[in-house]
Amino acid sequence: MKILHLTTHLNIGGITTYILRLIRPFRQNGIETFVLSSGGTCTAMLRAAGATVFELPIRTKSELNPKIYWAIPKIRRIIRENKIDILHAHTRVTQVVAFWIQKATGIPVVTTCHGFYKRRLGRRILPAWGDRVIGISQGVAGHLQQDHKVGLERIVTVNNGVDIEELDRAYAGHDSVKTKEEFGFLRRDPVVGIVARLVADKGHEYLIRAIDLLRKKHPDIRLLIVGDGIQKNYLQQITSQLELHQHVFFLGSVSDVTRPLAAIDIFAFPATWREGFGLSIVEAMACRKPVIVSNIWALNSLILDQSTGVLIEPKKIEPLAEAISELIRNPDKRAKIGRAGREMVEASFSVSRMALEIQQIYQGLLPLDTQRT
Repeated sequence: MKILHLTTHLNIGGITTYILRLIRPFRQNGIETFVLSSGGTCTAMLRAAGATVFELPIRTKSELNPKIYWAIPKIRRIIRENKIDILHAHTRVTQVVAFWIQKATGIPVVTTCHGFYKRRLGRRILPAWGDRVIGISQGVAGHLQQDHKVGLERIVTVNNGVDIEELDRAYAGHDSVKTKEEFGFLRRDPVVGIVARLVADKGHEYLIRAIDLLRKKHPDIRLLIVGDGIQKNYLQQITSQLELHQHVFFLGSVSDVTRPLAAIDIFAFPATWREGFGLSIVEAMACRKPVIVSNIWALNSLILDQSTGVLIEPKKIEPLAEAISELIRNPDKRAKIGRAGREMVEASFSVSRMALEIQQIYQGLLPLDTQRT
């Protein structure tokens, strides 16, 4: 089987990670991975992993942009020359591209819904969901049915997965004490961490303000913020206003998440709005970190409260601060939750399971592939 993934760019982010993690298990199962995008910082990583990568200038937020239609003949030629079996689109723009290519060629199309989308006019006029649409969680699958009126027969829930073996190998290369020291922390410092884009709905502001509440009780507490985004300046201003320079540290985006995870004692993700999945939470759980997570979709589907993690009410500073403080005071509870979280990831969120379920979707569509042009 030959699959062509379509996405607008290959910079650090959820879609790039999604495709990257599928390459190895797909190759083991006889599936060849091709990727077409406008390129990005992770292009070399995908090639090194074994994907064949093509670049065309298709990065745009508008499905009406002429450049995506100019690219369609070139994409059709790539499909024909490489004998591609199925298109797998990951963004709104590439879903539309795949729709028009399917109209001309009959090639099957799979799309993945990576989050919650507004029902804009363009989506209502031209849904372009493909033959099958994958929801990365039960919440996203329900969103497709309820908000976008996608038929149940086309929706398949495939929970995101993490490459546990790769995470273990990478994590084993970092000594926790040395990594803390590299970040300027002491061995005894309780380090809280978050890995997420710096946008309002991830809840960074609540986390910073929780650290402000905690610094009197835990004067050596540290917060490591991993990621970039439009709220970076705003969050840095809050940090400055609260005089938290000795407590809050901004790391920026990283290609190896296991390095900051090695320094983190407690992982917190106080998102304020529904999340598609919560991949960084699962990565932290795989590394046996106790996680504190907002009780919202789809994050609460990852957590059994007080067992595989701790659920807190969103947009509340004091409950978040208390949950952090309790885990700081109780190392045995931290370790117990970390172990339970790891077991849950092994049972339900491995990339091998994810790849097998997506492969089964592909196989179910292959009889539809009756012509190419």
